[in-house]
Amino acid sequence: MKKRRSRGALEDAVEQAGSARGKAIALFELALFHDNNSREAEAIPLYETALANGLPTNLKAQALTWLASSLYKTGDPKRAMMQIRRAREVAKSHDLRKFLHGLETRVHRSIRKS
Repeated sequence: MKKRRSRGALEDAVEQAGSARGKAIALFELALFHDNNSREAEAIPLYETALANGLPTNLKAQALTWLASSLYKTGDPKRAMMQIRRAREVAKSHDLRKFLHGLETRVHRSIRKS
């Protein structure tokens, strides 16, 4: 099990990353921290920057999925749907694909209501 890190430690990891990939991973972990603490709006730009910096494929699928979820939760279902489509292209995990299916159903429902 991975040790939980504080916000400060995660921010330090971003600053101290020695490569673009290392920075991408640190940004992803910081985004997760915000996301898991109900700060989706703070997580969104971190996910986007992490993705732009070249996450490994397994983390890319997760980042796209959690980005889509955060966009949905912050009231941007159309952008959420775009990220769901991107996530489906790279997601290999059965559990992640199952989560994406449920998220897509909720997002479609919210788009139809608006």
